[in-house]
Amino acid sequence: FKVASAPYVDRTQGHDDANDDHRRKEFTLRVLGKLKERGVHAVRVFRLHLHSMDVENTGTVLARTFEGALAHMGVRLKEVEFERLIELFTVPGDDRTVDYVKFLSFGVGNWSRQREESVTEAFEVLGQQCPGGMLHAEVLGRLFRPAALTPALVPDMVEHESAHEFLTQWSDSNLAPDGIIRWNDFQDYYMDISLSFDSDQQFCAFVCASWGIDADDWLAKKVFRKYTDPDNADCLVFSDFLKMLDELDPTMSKEEAKAWYDAIDDDSSGEVSLGEFLSSKVLKVKRLFDEFDTGKTRIANKATMLKILTSLNDSITEEDAEAVYAYADSDHSGEVAFCEFLENNLLKLLQIFDEFDRHRRRSCNLTDIKRLFSKLDPYLGDLEVNAIYKAIDIDGSGEISFVEFCESNILRAKALFDKYDTTRSRTLTQFMLRQLLTELDGTLKESEMDVIYHLVADPNDGKVHFSGFLNPNVVKLKILFDRYDQDRSRNLDRNEFRCMLRDVFKSCNDEEIEQLVGILCPADGASDVSFTTYFKRFKEISRQHDLIHLAKRRASREKAKARGLTWNG
Repeated sequence: FKVASAPYVDRTQGHDDANDDHRRKEFTLRVLGKLKERGVHAVRVFRLHLHSMDVENTGTVLARTFEGALAHMGVRLKEVEFERLIELFTVPGDDRTVDYVKFLSFGVGNWSRQREESVTEAFEVLGQQCPGGMLHAEVLGRLFRPAALTPALVPDMVEHESAHEFLTQWSDSNLAPDGIIRWNDFQDYYMDISLSFDSDQQFCAFVCASWGIDADDWLAKKVFRKYTDPDNADCLVFSDFLKMLDELDPTMSKEEAKAWYDAIDDDSSGEVSLGEFLSSKVLKVKRLFDEFDTGKTRIANKATMLKILTSLNDSITEEDAEAVYAYADSDHSGEVAFCEFLENNLLKLLQIFDEFDRHRRRSCNLTDIKRLFSKLDPYLGDLEVNAIYKAIDIDGSGEISFVEFCESNILRAKALFDKYDTTRSRTLTQFMLRQLLTELDGTLKESEMDVIYHLVADPNDGKVHFSGFLNPNVVKLKILFDRYDQDRSRNLDRNEFRCMLRDVFKSCNDEEIEQLVGILCPADGASDVSFTTYFKRFKEISRQHDLIHLAKRRASREKAKARGLTWNG
């Protein structure tokens, strides 16, 4: 064998005396433990130093040379320790020569399957960034994350020198002539540093942090591929998906499993691809639910839910998290179950947050929304996207925030519409709308459904078009009405009605809200607003809001003109 490319060849087997093997391992770990105190790379430097002196590539060096290499690393052997080295590791028939490969072999006892799998994943991920999948040293230097190599791992290292510290471990001796890093060389680096990590978890976390690999994604890929067909390693059908979930958590109910599958199968193809599975982050969501849900109920209250959301993405602000929680808690119970999390499209909502977060202003305009929804549903036309944007941008500002996006319930509304639009014609018949509304709220009366139908239906053909369903956004209106109808009487008093309208039209001031309230609750008239009346006369309220908004724009234009300014609102 070639020592330089296979330093950890197992020479620990086949010895006559098992007790000697135990003594060899004990001695090796004690010596390497002293090297470990010098930093995570000390064992590697020591090994490469021995290789450089092993000019004939035999895996052996003179005992005094071995002792000198240790002294060079700041580790001095006592005379009794040197004698023990001679006793345990010299070559048969030559008491001056030490088999250093045997010595190193006894020091890699903590190298586990899990550690090797994490290193294999890193090698594959890096290889994907290189032509032909051949890992090159230039890519290694470019993609390494210096923050992973902390002063705790390399004592006395200045933090900004971590990249240099890592790159010095890759010299011409462990690179192919063309700069290619072979698997054996890559693996050797991690076997060298393995002793510095007491647990598999710490080691794998370091490997993932070094290359920006999401540990949850790595685990998800590993679990996913265990159940795929070898001929189609990137897709799982529903039956195999259930087997995978059963291994992950045998206590998971069929309802939760179905919700999980539906939440991931974005294109409703009947299969879940590896890309869909990884992008959903669903394993991470479940892990966080299990971590924070101490009662093992798979139900999170508001405080727990906010912790889960901020753990999923540290860019999420408190306001963003509150908006996601309010979206998830559609029944206003104060709790969100794991199943509810999946059914309410929160996985997709969190992916959308990433789109908002990419913009410095943390908001999106119409162009951004078109680009976003073209990814979510490539079959949406401009008319439908404009309807979506209008349903979110209630104040007509031309910009929508992530909070506005959540509050619009647009994802929930679109998912409901798509479910019953089986012909993908972007229209629903009255019968289909009734089915949709029954799913939204099984307690709705026939008269209430009729009122909603007449609010959103096209008077020319009697059908409910996608744009009409969103403007006005009946799903949002219904959810807000229920939020303030706490006694479930289907009636709001004047104060509840005012509070609800403030949530519908957030850009209006108190005086303007009073004008809107007065349409259905004049000061000298009725003090309550029924569900039916609200939906029957909502267009009057919406028209008055548009007039108020138009008057404000006109006033702003006149004010700018009086000052000699150009108004672009």
